[in-house]
Amino acid sequence: MSAIITMMAETHIHSGVGQSTGALNLPVARERTTHYPFIPGSGVKGAFRVWAEERATGLDIDKLFGKEGSGDKGGDGGAGGLLCSDARLLLLPVRCLSDAYKWVTCPAILQRFARDCKRAGQASEIPESISVPKGQYLGKDTQDANLGLEERELTKADSQIDDKTISALKGISGIAESDLKNRLVILSNKDFTWFARYALPVMARNVLDENKISKNLWYEETLAPDTIMYVLFGERNNGAVANITTAIKDAKYIQIGGNETIGQGWFEMARYMAPNSGGADG
Repeated sequence: MSAIITMMAETHIHSGVGQSTGALNLPVARERTTHYPFIPGSGVKGAFRVWAEERATGLDIDKLFGKEGSGDKGGDGGAGGLLCSDARLLLLPVRCLSDAYKWVTCPAILQRFARDCKRAGQASEIPESISVPKGQYLGKDTQDANLGLEERELTKADSQIDDKTISALKGISGIAESDLKNRLVILSNKDFTWFARYALPVMARNVLDENKISKNLWYEETLAPDTIMYVLFGERNNGAVANITTAIKDAKYIQIGGNETIGQGWFEMARYMAPNSGGADG
């Protein structure tokens, strides 16, 4: 059994790489080839273990997530029955001149998500081929002829977002259809990569001495609230995925990444089911 867990950020999220790049002291982790922000699977699985220990009930933690110690050295450790992927980006909130923000994505991300659904044995209504010219965007219904995102302006393409894509993303994310029609924007792969690299929030952080004078200033990149990501779960042992997805119904919130003590890193989770088996099950 496999399941796809979608996660909507309720706060800023910082899953870093622990090193600086240029002016940024603490950038977020990015895929090397695409530059899309992501959260490594090791961090996701560790966060789910803490979530299961603190918030879920009735779970065999060691059986699901593994136990320290190596079986071939006489210990009783093991890898655990749950398989966990990286948290991958699906919809990125981007500042907009005519709205609070837009949810931005691109054909490469949507097609990768459709492949992940297929790998998980689940159906997806997302079209196999989506084309967006560079410098243009696909919107839906009442989207503007010219759209200002950050400091860039894009023109509306002749075509618009397919109804099946709206339906699929509604089922995946639990977002109201009216919000998706108003806010969803699909860019070309090249244009989207620019926003994935340069449109994330950057926060100035500091440490104050006993006189309330800053003695250390650094700049930290985060994913904005309302970012939507997803994780694919598989299993070595029958029942591992079912245990997790059942527990999510009663414990929907999980903290991933740094800055927990200042309220960051919180996601709301939902389980995505195949459309022919009842849609999204939150």
